[in-house]
Amino acid sequence: MAGTHAKITMTAGPLLPILVRVAVPITLANLFQSGYDIVNALWLGRLGEAAIAAVTASGPLFFVLIALGSGLSTAGAVLTAQNAGAGRREALDHVAAQTLLMVGAVALAFTALGAASSAPALRLIGVEPAIASLANEYLMIRYIGMVPMFAFMALQAMLQSVGEVRFAMRVQLGSLLFNAALDPLLIFGLGPIPPMGVAGAAWATVIAQTGALALILQHMVTGRSTLHMRLPHFRPDLAYMRLALRLGLPASIEQATRTFSSLLLMALAASFGTLGLASYGVGTRLLFFWFTPMIGLGIATATVVGQNIGAGLPDRAEQAARIAAWLGFGVLTVIGLAHLPFVPWIMAALAPGEHEVIEHASQFAYVYLPFLGINAVTQVLLGTFRGAGSTGQSMALSLIQQWAFQLPIAWGLALATPLGLLGIWWCYPLGNAAATALGLAWFRYGPWRRRLVDAAAQ
Repeated sequence: MAGTHAKITMTAGPLLPILVRVAVPITLANLFQSGYDIVNALWLGRLGEAAIAAVTASGPLFFVLIALGSGLSTAGAVLTAQNAGAGRREALDHVAAQTLLMVGAVALAFTALGAASSAPALRLIGVEPAIASLANEYLMIRYIGMVPMFAFMALQAMLQSVGEVRFAMRVQLGSLLFNAALDPLLIFGLGPIPPMGVAGAAWATVIAQTGALALILQHMVTGRSTLHMRLPHFRPDLAYMRLALRLGLPASIEQATRTFSSLLLMALAASFGTLGLASYGVGTRLLFFWFTPMIGLGIATATVVGQNIGAGLPDRAEQAARIAAWLGFGVLTVIGLAHLPFVPWIMAALAPGEHEVIEHASQFAYVYLPFLGINAVTQVLLGTFRGAGSTGQSMALSLIQQWAFQLPIAWGLALATPLGLLGIWWCYPLGNAAATALGLAWFRYGPWRRRLVDAAAQ
């Protein structure tokens, strides 16, 4: 029962240390998750420009499907957290199995959809034929691995929701290291292993993620985890599926539209020419890097809030959200301000020799860095609403942030004022500040506390 001893208790004890102990491993796991494509890109860079362009072109098509499928993992995590808080051990196993069943079905459907649409989609976005052929080859293999990838992501989210955050982090790290070891073998070949090029990088990731899924399943079926799955748990439960879809659909819409709005902002920057697109690409790297711990804190908040609402402790859940918001605001504000003296050197390292790009990317960083703490508060509020089962409220806040605040501000300032590119940069702090104000009002006055489960019989 080693796994259960590693579980973090969230319904008793000081909340600040609990939030930190939950958030740090989740943040590291998220960083490791984003590392697959970075590792692949490092090795594929040795094959030349075509290989890099192929993987770059395939990214948006693949990640849109991931965003659309992420809602069921969110639903499973919310219900797992609330059942864990309520002490409903048998329900935990049922939720895990039913979530895995649904995720597997969705992943199979997305595999078929992706395989059928990737070649036409690559032509539609204007990828030249030679690059499109390589990108399509890469995508076909990644689609084969969509079932184990979705299953792994869902189980990881549910393990985090019961407090087994360190085990989930270690599995993610092991999978990334395995991917890194397989890449040179499969891309360049060794002995009896033929060189596979771009396809080799795709196979490395599929094999590594399948291995990670096998480790988590082994952890669960051998009794070392709080979660256990047996064959009877996989009997389809239509009532659960309806509830999971009701919770998961808003989360999927939220993730997919966030991806799409980022593409629109990138397109607006590109309308100012190569300089605008390059400045946006370089300038957002630092922002997106620090966005990972914000997401980690948001997931940690959702977990702690969900468990305490499930345990019938709404006041403790609200206190956890407040502490998480102040923690995120304080830490990320300090980090943002501490970066300011080093911005030109950071941007020069990301775009060596490109003086105009460095100048505009630095302006971008100077605009958003002082306000990183506000962005962190927004992510905590989104996590709070999700953990409380109010995924529709989380979706609404995210959509308003992007489509009512950020995009109109960007278009208005960039095209209707002399600010130009600088107007796009300002849409981030202004949009985030407006969304945070709205989110705080909903948190204070809105009916976001939803207990989705009953307490275990005593």
